[in-house]
Amino acid sequence: MTLGGDGPWAVSVMWIVTALTSVFVLLRIYTRFHVVESYGLDDHVYNFAFVLLLCYTIMTTIAAQYGFGQNMFDIQEVEDLVKAILFEAIGQTFAVVGMAVAKWSLGLFLLRLVTQTWHKIVIWITMGSLLAASISVCFVFWLQCSPPAYLYDRRIPGGYCYINTTPVSFTLCILCVIADFFFAIFPWVFLWKLQMNQREKIIIAASMSLGLIAGACGIKRTIEVPNLSSTNYTKDTVGLIVWSAAEIAITMICIGVPVVRPLYKGFIDKLTSRATRSTSGYKKQSGPRYGLKTFGGSTMPGASRWQAETTDGEESDDKAKKAEERTRQLKMGVNGPFTHTKAVGGRTMPANRSDEEILGQEYRENMADDVEDGSGRGSNIQVVETWTVDRSSPVGSRGRY
Repeated sequence: MTLGGDGPWAVSVMWIVTALTSVFVLLRIYTRFHVVESYGLDDHVYNFAFVLLLCYTIMTTIAAQYGFGQNMFDIQEVEDLVKAILFEAIGQTFAVVGMAVAKWSLGLFLLRLVTQTWHKIVIWITMGSLLAASISVCFVFWLQCSPPAYLYDRRIPGGYCYINTTPVSFTLCILCVIADFFFAIFPWVFLWKLQMNQREKIIIAASMSLGLIAGACGIKRTIEVPNLSSTNYTKDTVGLIVWSAAEIAITMICIGVPVVRPLYKGFIDKLTSRATRSTSGYKKQSGPRYGLKTFGGSTMPGASRWQAETTDGEESDDKAKKAEERTRQLKMGVNGPFTHTKAVGGRTMPANRSDEEILGQEYRENMADDVEDGSGRGSNIQVVETWTVDRSSPVGSRGRY
């Protein structure tokens, strides 16, 4: 049969929160594997909680196909009613376990951060209590009737439900609400004592505070628990089903936000750096500086010898002219530390083609001075051979080059 009653909106809401949660699951997996390259037990538990949420949504969708969300007396086929109750009951089992597993994922994440023993003990007690309550509810829920199939098929002769599941369900719901508020407030207690960046602390604590919203959903779900005993079961339990899904989803989102922070932080940094480069461009260096540059933009060691001497306004004109002439010579490669050459017959020729003899004794002495004073020119020098022409004396013959 087709969806009817409250079934369409209930199923739509559940798929929306499931899809939103899946985004954080995928981002978390990518962050753990490719960004921080660290995958732990809490990640496995987190993914398992999402699988349970997905199964919960699928079972509810199937139940809606048979009449979930409609009044029981509006369902014409008895077999459809049986299947609607059966698949809804299976979905509730996934929800009961999923709530505890989602809280476990949150607790395991906090155990990575806490350092004091009593913090760890409190977290483990909270997680253990939720797990024990969830398992108890599952057993009581499926064994409340004799035979167990009488839970969803009241056509069985001699069947009887002799256990009231409402008190046990109330206990689980209350524990879930307490856990939501505890995990939302507790990080503000211990995070400030950790050796961590202030912004990191605020982001983690604020995202964990989303557990307050999960706690509010838990309170609403607790109010809906008495409807488990309603005679119009398929209609009156819609609120309980939807609020359970919302609580699980919000719990997973609040733990997903701080874990994927390295991913979106890197993305924002890239956008910021691109915007900066596009608006600012390259900055012009101040002063006549001619040292080689590394890829990082800093001057390579030894570049100080290639800088021109600059003057301020108070220096003499003569010194300023010398500095300007020195700058011009450095630009042309004249009279630099690597231009010691000989003129042979009007043509400038190096005395020796080997690096050591081109540089000469003066360079070796200068390099030793650099090593002593820490400038470190010797290990990052590019050898440049410059040819110059000495026109101070006439060339002896046009035929000699």
